[in-house]
Amino acid sequence: MKFIKGLFTFVGAVVVIGFIFAFVKFDLGTRIGQVSKLDPQALPEYMKMFDKVLITGDPAKGMIRKVKMVIPEGMSKQEAFENALEIMDETAGEFGMALVDSKTMPRNGKLFKNGGLLTHIRSYCSPYIADIFLAHSAEFIGFMPCRIGFVEEPNGDIYIYTMSMELMINGGYVLEPKLLKLANEVRTGMYTMMENAAAGEW
Repeated sequence: MKFIKGLFTFVGAVVVIGFIFAFVKFDLGTRIGQVSKLDPQALPEYMKMFDKVLITGDPAKGMIRKVKMVIPEGMSKQEAFENALEIMDETAGEFGMALVDSKTMPRNGKLFKNGGLLTHIRSYCSPYIADIFLAHSAEFIGFMPCRIGFVEEPNGDIYIYTMSMELMINGGYVLEPKLLKLANEVRTGMYTMMENAAAGEW
């Protein structure tokens, strides 16, 4: 019994010493204060991303959202793609976002319409919102403009991809109300654009 009590005392002492060492070595007092300033969704969103990375080994999969494009009955793949672009542009306009760039890139030496696999990137931006966010943090330029990409798989399936915006919005300190509202509007717009385009209707 004395041995067990002594063991627990020793283990407790080691834990306390270890905590004190970590507290001093890594300045946990400051870090705990900094963590408390984070958006309540920050750690859960980082964990979601990290879980995907652990499962797949691919960091890109942890940061990207994708949806499969439907080929409506009676439409060719080319027609369905062109329909999806029209829907996406119409939806973007509803959210005050404008098309700023559009590129279809060759795969296997051919463009999609000439028999190659589809790779298309479309970029959208709201100058008004962009200006507000750049005034808040110039580093946001790295996320601009917002992009949506179409990638055709070898089996013919087409997926639409965009960046998951949760970490950009909730991954740091809580955004002030105006910034948070605008960021959520952009996120809703981007996700609605890709979902409508994928479904082939709006």
